[in-house]
Amino acid sequence: MSDGFESTFAPLRGQQPPAPFAFPEAVRRRGRQRSQRQAVVAGLAVVAVAGAGVGWAANLGPGDGSPTPGASRTTVAPSGTGSPSVAPSPTTPATSAPPSPNGSGRPDPGTADLSTLMLRPADLGPGAWRKQLPSEPFSGDTWRWADLCAAYGSSDYPSLRRQADLDFTGYATGSAGYVYEHLHRYAGGWGPRALDDVRHVLATCAGTATPSTAPGSPAPRRFTVVGTGFAGDEALLVREEQWNYEGETLAADPIVTLVAVVRVGDLVGTVMFSPDRDEPYARMVATAAAGRLAAG
Repeated sequence: MSDGFESTFAPLRGQQPPAPFAFPEAVRRRGRQRSQRQAVVAGLAVVAVAGAGVGWAANLGPGDGSPTPGASRTTVAPSGTGSPSVAPSPTTPATSAPPSPNGSGRPDPGTADLSTLMLRPADLGPGAWRKQLPSEPFSGDTWRWADLCAAYGSSDYPSLRRQADLDFTGYATGSAGYVYEHLHRYAGGWGPRALDDVRHVLATCAGTATPSTAPGSPAPRRFTVVGTGFAGDEALLVREEQWNYEGETLAADPIVTLVAVVRVGDLVGTVMFSPDRDEPYARMVATAAAGRLAAG
């Protein structure tokens, strides 16, 4: 290599990566899930063109994959170790303390397995519920709200770097009904801030009251908080409206889905529903999800 190239790249020697690398097993799992998702998306494109299954297929997005079997367990090592005595404000830097007694960045061995705290078919009401997991539910940051809009920025949400563990599950009934759940455990004291970060991203990416219908405009989405405080220590019920194009014309009515977020201590569950599920149903299931968290 010439002296010019050596001098150019010399400052990069010894530079640390911007965030910890994922554990090898997580990388391999993501690779398998990504391959599955590519196959599923190709199938959904055919379904969408045929005009079948439009309701849930059109609503796929970060954190809301199509229901296909796959691995359900992911462990996240927080980048840094925060444990505030009170939830920090968006401008307050986090203090430093181990996120778990073993100091490893993973949950303490004595902590309940998240899979035992998640929704079960008995919580979902009538229906022939069968286990069907979302395929790679996270794209980018490991929560439902990743890259929600152009104004989204990871650094605006400090709780993302205090995720200690996560798991997810999903159930389907009939031809298009589903309920998915993501469950996060945060480092000690960071649960309330995690809910604040959800409120922040929803306010940032709320969308416009009157979506643009100009030709060539992107299909808009709009997020509205329609309920709070109905389960657990804190809860949000979010209405998502997703418009789509019929040919070159924006459809008059959006596809509407609901997302419930419930917190119990430092556990935060995010429950997503298919378009056929209404607000009373979402509140019922979210209350059951909070009960599972409290029982753990």
